[in-house]
This record gives sequence, C-alpha cells and structure tokens, in this order.
Amino acid sequence: MGKTVIKFCKKCSGIKPKDLKGVIDKDFWKEGCVHACVKKGSDSGRTFARIDGKLVVCPSKKELIKKMKEAVG
Repeated sequence: MGKTVIKFCKKCSGIKPKDLKGVIDKDFWKEGCVHACVKKGSDSGRTFARIDGKLVVCPSKKELIKKMKEAVG
C-alpha cells in the first residue's frame, strides 16, 4: 500500500499547519482546496479534509486531527 496523503484547507478544516507539528509528519499532508468549501453551502460546525482522496467530515477540529493521525498510523 502507498503512502497516506492528507489534504486539508485552513478555511474548511480550521486546522493550521502548526496544529499538526509534532502530531503528523509533513510528508503525509499538504494544504490546499478540498472542494468542500464553506462558501459552497457545507454544514456549518463541520470540518473537512481529504484522506487518500476520500472526503472526511468531522464535527470538530480535534476529531479531524484524530482521524488524520489514525490514517497515517
């Protein structure tokens, strides 16, 4: 299996790169649009990221970071 790739948008996820420092190695994530932008009518109060291309939606930033960490093992 290949390397896990996580992509997140600061706006949609509320996560900043500094939030992942020491939690998830930089080799596993990149910042950018995940095409689930809050401008396009997404549910407020939700956070978004793509993990290996699959959209992951969580109720909080803390929960999303937990899912990201689980994905990279």
